[in-house]
Amino acid sequence: MKIGEWDNLGKARGLIQRQLGDLRADEYAAYVNVNEDNGRMRVLVATDIGLLDFTYTPGSADPSGDWILRGQAVRWGSLRGLRLQTDAQIDEVGGGDQAIWRLVAEEPKIELVANSRDGGETLKGLLDFARACLKYSA
Repeated sequence: MKIGEWDNLGKARGLIQRQLGDLRADEYAAYVNVNEDNGRMRVLVATDIGLLDFTYTPGSADPSGDWILRGQAVRWGSLRGLRLQTDAQIDEVGGGDQAIWRLVAEEPKIELVANSRDGGETLKGLLDFARACLKYSA
């Protein structure tokens, strides 16, 4: 999934797309994590120049004020400890199955989790983003 495919970005979408344009970076995949309690976001974007790591948070103690997009670029060669993990199980009684996927990195610190039962854009986004990171970080 790319930035334009995530439904939960709100106003941050335009800012991030502008940042990508300013950098002239080709986007491969993105992952968006929104804190449901306060609306703060972490947006990770796999690009041709490296991994872009953004946070979108209030600029002050007042969450109704202006918000700030902060980001950093991490070159693929500097990404450390990247791994994709999965735990899956079959429910012998109910006949269903479930997989928990985790994308983890040591530097920068990344811990993303998606559950196959939840499905939807979170699982698709995580797996698309993991695929891009694993491909380009090698």
